[in-house]
Amino acid sequence: MGELGSLYIEGADCGDCSRCVRECVVKAIGVAGGTTAIDAGRCVGCGSCLARCKAGYVQIRDDVYLARQYVRDFSIKVASVSPLWVTEFPGLDMSRLVEALKLLGFTHVSESALGAEKVLECELEMIRTRRGLNISSRCPAVVSYLRKYRPQLCERVMPLESPMIAHARMIRSWWGAEARTIHISPCVAAKDEAAAHPDLVELALTFTELKRWLQNEGIDFDHIQGSDSYQFEPFTARGGLLYPLEGGMVTDRLLSSDEFRGVQGLYRSSLDRIDELLSVMPDLDTGDLFLDLMACPGGCVGSNGATQHKISYIDRRNLLMREAASRTRIDQSYRLPYIHTDTPPVVPDAVADFVPETDTLRALDSLGIRTEAEQIDCNGCGYVTCRRFAKALARGVVDRRMCTRFVHREMQSKFMTLITKLSSGVMVVDERLRIVESNRTFAAMMGPDIELLYDATPGLAGVDTADIVPFYHLLVSVLESAEETAVRDVQIKERILTVSVHTVQPHKMLLVICRNMLFSQVRNEEIISRTQRVIRENLETVQKIAYLLGENASRTEAILNSILDSQSVDNE
Repeated sequence: MGELGSLYIEGADCGDCSRCVRECVVKAIGVAGGTTAIDAGRCVGCGSCLARCKAGYVQIRDDVYLARQYVRDFSIKVASVSPLWVTEFPGLDMSRLVEALKLLGFTHVSESALGAEKVLECELEMIRTRRGLNISSRCPAVVSYLRKYRPQLCERVMPLESPMIAHARMIRSWWGAEARTIHISPCVAAKDEAAAHPDLVELALTFTELKRWLQNEGIDFDHIQGSDSYQFEPFTARGGLLYPLEGGMVTDRLLSSDEFRGVQGLYRSSLDRIDELLSVMPDLDTGDLFLDLMACPGGCVGSNGATQHKISYIDRRNLLMREAASRTRIDQSYRLPYIHTDTPPVVPDAVADFVPETDTLRALDSLGIRTEAEQIDCNGCGYVTCRRFAKALARGVVDRRMCTRFVHREMQSKFMTLITKLSSGVMVVDERLRIVESNRTFAAMMGPDIELLYDATPGLAGVDTADIVPFYHLLVSVLESAEETAVRDVQIKERILTVSVHTVQPHKMLLVICRNMLFSQVRNEEIISRTQRVIRENLETVQKIAYLLGENASRTEAILNSILDSQSVDNE
């Protein structure tokens, strides 16, 4: 389905629930030949599939081995750490984290929030000078999404680098061209962004990978005391710490000043909400609008690639804000190094989704959808419309069984094929005791009039059982009691029917099977069945009697023995 990327699915073990396919906004995941796979050419790295797969079949590429190799081989190796370390390691002091990273082999540890502060400066300057629509370029997953799926908006994306890349440039200015950067954050898209800038970032790790690396090296925070000598270099960040929050950088407070008069800020997080917003953008007269878009729910603090947290999103957000509030500048006169403000604009790289109309119609037909009225667009498959799903089906990246209506029709067809071949009468009724399906044998058992009704209304669908069956009260009783099975003999004119009522869904659906006792085969089977039941019940009764007799005999013996013992004492 395309080249490999930072996300992949363990195909051999995948549970085939298709949840990731439905959750993926850009439909980069498909099912073909019984295998679920991620198409890296379509994927934007938002990580929603990683977060939604509760079984753990969606995996993120493990780069710990490469990180260990780089730390061993390079002389100057710098850890660029996302401010979200405070949410990944709640309660951990900064000095202990820095010391742990240096024990791994890093020569310097710095915060990528410093890069965010410089990006903020450049964003504000661009908002002042470039009117109209401006879209932040801080989230690499959003930038990838715009390039591939909203190419018409690419020219409005700010030609600025992400905080990770901006920080990598700063690291080179501080420690020279020999410095090698490894970025650490919960961001899935950072892995692909690092691969696109190998001259600045060697690779990106998630905090999950960092924790595994620390564990493999036997580094335990409980054994690290930390000291003032272990600090982020060359100084700590402050304002940039809030960039992982939705609307945490260019706030309404900043835009309310006179220099930004008339500029409106709009903030969206989670790729599905962004897709919904941008779907109507071409129809809007935006005016001077700044869009701050982040692919993960609630911003980076709710990252899809974060470690499975035991603390809530609100607690994580509060941890980050408290950390930012606690920071003070060591040097109030410092200036961040210059970074590129002439970064080339985002270039569209639209994903080709063209499918010939004939192929689309053929795919719709294979789903049993032959008219526009049948295109109900239920979104059960995860695609917004039936036509979009049909296009994906024509491309061979989805399976027809992802269409819930197709599966329902297929199962219904198989059920009807099965019951039409049975010599017994079969009927399924719903919670209103109306018929859902039945076979002709059942209609014939109920009489000629019902058989004529069956011809006019196939399967007797929707017919009220109170109008056609003499055992209606039995159905009412089983439906109300949710009894698992009830069997009764019912006489209809000269025929005797054995009616078995089975609960399929308690209080919602019943399966009724009627057998004609006048047929010798049915009669013999029923006689054998009932005889076996009588024998089994008698045997159980005998066992109970034997138990009671034995218990009674034992009690009688004990009483007689006590009387004899008392008599012996009296005689003495």
